[in-house]
Amino acid sequence: MNNFSILSKTINGIVIFLPKGYVNDLGAENLEHACEEFLSKEMKKVVINFSEIQYINSIGASIFTGIVQKIAEHNGMLCFTNMKKVHSDVFEMLGITRHVKVFKEEKDAVNFLKESN
Repeated sequence: MNNFSILSKTINGIVIFLPKGYVNDLGAENLEHACEEFLSKEMKKVVINFSEIQYINSIGASIFTGIVQKIAEHNGMLCFTNMKKVHSDVFEMLGITRHVKVFKEEKDAVNFLKESN
């Protein structure tokens, strides 16, 4: 079950990732590397849209902790959007949602990040 891909786009200096499929260790590592690439270009506002994520395994979920940490180290801001209840419950249990802003829709996160410095 390795049907994972990531689309990305930028809007006003905000990076939006749309991962799709099954987030296992390889998928989450690919997402982490993509975040690092944009952070190295001083793009510090990141949105991860979960609408196309089918499943996140435990290793994939734990790698999200590293993504949160790397963005924090760069004084960046991270938003999650379009999360299914099961994903938000897992990230809440892991303590990840204390360090990110969670929005129902991608456009809400983009508007929030546009207004923040």
